Amino acid sequence: MKYRFIVLALLVSALSACNNHQQSDNDGTDTGFVSSGDVVRITPGSPLAAKLKLQTIEARPVDVQVRTTASVGPRSGNIAEIGLPFGGRVVRSFVRLGENVHRGQALFEVSSTDYMEAVKEYLENRSASALAQANKQRKEALHQSGMLSDREWEEVCAETQNAENAYEIARRSLALFNVDPSSVQAGQPLRVVSPISGRVVRNDLVIGGYLSEEGEAPVTVADLSVVWVTANVKAFQVSGLVTGQTVQVEADAEHRITGKIYYIGDLLDEKTRTLPVVIECANKERLLKPGMFVTAVFDRHSESMLAVPSSAIFQGEEGKFVYVQDSQDSFRKVPVRVESLEKGLQRVISGLSGGENVIADGGIYLSE
Repeated sequence: MKYRFIVLALLVSALSACNNHQQSDNDGTDTGFVSSGDVVRITPGSPLAAKLKLQTIEARPVDVQVRTTASVGPRSGNIAEIGLPFGGRVVRSFVRLGENVHRGQALFEVSSTDYMEAVKEYLENRSASALAQANKQRKEALHQSGMLSDREWEEVCAETQNAENAYEIARRSLALFNVDPSSVQAGQPLRVVSPISGRVVRNDLVIGGYLSEEGEAPVTVADLSVVWVTANVKAFQVSGLVTGQTVQVEADAEHRITGKIYYIGDLLDEKTRTLPVVIECANKERLLKPGMFVTAVFDRHSESMLAVPSSAIFQGEEGKFVYVQDSQDSFRKVPVRVESLEKGLQRVISGLSGGENVIADGGIYLSE
């Protein structure tokens, strides 16, 4: 009995091993390929070979249309944040939020000891300079008639020059307050004016409120009739762009605005591998708001590049790769860096140099 049990166990084990071996052979026959590391070999006689479509990778012209997210901002020089370089208290406001103003128009008045001191010094030095000039004119006649010595004349000239220097310094100091020196009066509050024409887009003025020199500007004036739209374009796509080129800016599904390329950046963002492209757009209807995200659509153009079908790209554990043909039935996984194009194409950034035969379609069968 014991002997029969041993024989039966050996028979079951042998049958199991045979069945496993047969199943393994069937698996090999069904897949039609054998993998060894990054190399895949097609089994001789396998119908899989007929399912693989090869393509030679060469540089070729590709019709490209660049679409990218962009952000809206004011045109340089068309926005002014109007604050104070000194401390002061708001005593009067002349404008409202949303009001259009012109360059030089008064926005608000501030009472400031710094400003009043500057005005006082300016007025005193202006008077002193005028007196020195009048004195110099009188002494000049005396010097010419011999009634004033050369030494005394030199002293008069020096005093006049010192008075003029002090007056000039006071005048320049007053200019820091952005006022017309000829119109200032002692004890008068500072009248702050707009340096540009535009619309008041921010007004945080509080009558009686104190404004410090370190504080945020209480008033912002911006001319948004023209804005800049900045798009971050991939480095390889910039080569087909030129300044003055027409660009369509999509504010939303219903509004498309035509702009022109104003500037193409020279400094590459190392993290995103993009360059800033500034588009200038007319914005009379105020559809584009600073801070808004839009879509920039650049004119279609042709570029020469290495490109492969998206069906040739596979995702592995360490990144993307393609199958490159080494021999008639042997293929090797080659890591590549690619970027998406239109019409199911991928631009090859690195990994291929051109001339390689890759599996353009059917490579999915080698991954099963």
